[in-house]
Amino acid sequence: MKTQLFYSIFLITFFVVYILVLYVFNIKAFRNKYHIEPRVVTKSDAVMYKLQLYRNGIFFGLMMNIMVYAFFPTYYELLVPIPYLEIPFLKGIGVVVLIGSLLLTRFSQMQLKGAWRIGIDSSETHGTLVTDGIYKVSRNPIALGMLLSTIGLFLVTPNMITFSIIILVHLIFSIRILLEEEHLYKLHGEAYERYRNRTRKWI
Repeated sequence: MKTQLFYSIFLITFFVVYILVLYVFNIKAFRNKYHIEPRVVTKSDAVMYKLQLYRNGIFFGLMMNIMVYAFFPTYYELLVPIPYLEIPFLKGIGVVVLIGSLLLTRFSQMQLKGAWRIGIDSSETHGTLVTDGIYKVSRNPIALGMLLSTIGLFLVTPNMITFSIIILVHLIFSIRILLEEEHLYKLHGEAYERYRNRTRKWI
């Protein structure tokens, strides 16, 4: 019972901090520093707009998973848990992965500086191609961090819902990455092609 309480408090706290650090505070700080609106997904870009809606739906599903786990444990069976993965060691790894995913995502956002966007800025005609730091190891560390957060949640609450979410998030980000890389190639040409050839997509 104490273990259940610990993970419940941790998950609720983690996702509140996740939303505040990666979105609320980050967007506000970005606007104040660069005087740019980072959220550039609009209905005019139909594919990116739908991907954003799907991602928001998945995030809602993740939150519902946590709410059921923390506050309505008697209904947790409806999420089709995977009993043989209910191992304390795996849950501990899940906690580490979740914390690591938050740090990776935030660090990756910060390293982009004024080039960070949520979506593709179709009005952009030039920009800075960031290829150093974490971007020397991975072309998509923000997407990697967010994918890792779903894996961490699955390890803490192993069920078919969180497992399905990992697959969906990977699919959504794979499509999104293709669109973003096409945009970056248009902006930076051969410089981006060389970067893409020498740097892994994920890690």
